[in-house]
Amino acid sequence: MDPLTLGIVVLAAMLVVVLLGLPVGYALLGAGTIGYALLSGPSQALTQVGLALWDNGTNFLFIAVPLFILMGQLIFHAGLAEDIFSLAQRALRRLPGGLGVSTVLASAGFGAVTGSSVAAVATIGNIAVPQMIKRGYSDKLSTATVASAATLAIIIPPSVPLVIYGVWSETSIGSLFIAGIVPGLVLMLAFVATVMLQRRQYAAATRAEPAVADRPLSAHAVGLVSVVVIFVIVIGGIYAGVFTPTEASGVGVMSVLVIALVSRRLGLTMMRDALKETIRTSAAIFLILTGGIILSRFLVQTRLTDAVVGLVSDLDASPQVILLALALVYLLLGAIMDTFGMLILTLPLVLPITIALGYDPIWTGIYLTILMEIAMLTPPIGLNVFVLERATGVPASRIFAGVWPFVAASLAVVVLLVFFPQLATWLPQTMR
Repeated sequence: MDPLTLGIVVLAAMLVVVLLGLPVGYALLGAGTIGYALLSGPSQALTQVGLALWDNGTNFLFIAVPLFILMGQLIFHAGLAEDIFSLAQRALRRLPGGLGVSTVLASAGFGAVTGSSVAAVATIGNIAVPQMIKRGYSDKLSTATVASAATLAIIIPPSVPLVIYGVWSETSIGSLFIAGIVPGLVLMLAFVATVMLQRRQYAAATRAEPAVADRPLSAHAVGLVSVVVIFVIVIGGIYAGVFTPTEASGVGVMSVLVIALVSRRLGLTMMRDALKETIRTSAAIFLILTGGIILSRFLVQTRLTDAVVGLVSDLDASPQVILLALALVYLLLGAIMDTFGMLILTLPLVLPITIALGYDPIWTGIYLTILMEIAMLTPPIGLNVFVLERATGVPASRIFAGVWPFVAASLAVVVLLVFFPQLATWLPQTMR
């Protein structure tokens, strides 16, 4: 069997086992190892596994992933997000759909200090969904708003997927963080508009919503100050060149710890739970990343990557049409695998294509991250939906039924990004 055919067979077999339910990390690692063994022999395959493990395990930039995850877990367990939500609720209570709009803004604020969509949906879901349903919002709109708005956490910096993309593609993580600000704000405004336009879903809220409790603003100051301080420290420090993204993640964790301990919001039990979840999530990401690197190296050896890039380059279509077609492919992939697996699996093929089409690697990172956001909402996997189902008890079918307007809003932002790439590249170029 020639190398190109072997690459196609191995890739197809990997997709089949993923469809059968094998975790993506094991599928990537197994496909890459077996492919290398068939192509170059078992000893070469084991050598590549050892090299990939060593490269990832000793990569200084990769330290930022568990640290940013830990930062989000500490904020989640310390309850700082509730202050953000309460302040947004008070400020927007007179706006049509004000409680839903405040949920979107609170999710954006929470995402600005966590970088984890799952942490955002679990935190904001427990706070916002019961309040929205109690005040006349349909359960479909309430849960769909939270599930969708939580995805802002992986585009508004800091962002764990952007760190992984930067490590894998050797792209500046600081530039990726800066590039995510404008598209993140545009996506946030699109979600706000989506909530406000669904008046039938919250018509009862105008007569059912009571006055917001007259707690003094100072009672919510800890959460607000925390978000501002941590965001300025992490993003401002990277931009000013005070420290690297990896160092910024450590400084961010220490900042959250100091704030939580001084405000007496974090106990030993909470700390233990945060560390457990961080270890569990980081290990899963490490496996996916290692398996993806081995598979990508195998695909390069088979020249499948070159063949795909050449095929796309020869298409009689504009770059914009090709990128919109790629977006549809990602929607299909999002139905069968998790976001990190999808990112690592497709990068060896997609990144050379976008570069060949004339798009900056920084732009590609933002483009792929928004597509990953959409994948976290769409069935049958829709990770955010199932996390929210466990947190609120609302059936996943009801949540899925409500997310489609938000998916449409996200796709509209993707179209804007394809035709106006400056949305992602202007700010980092200006700051550079």
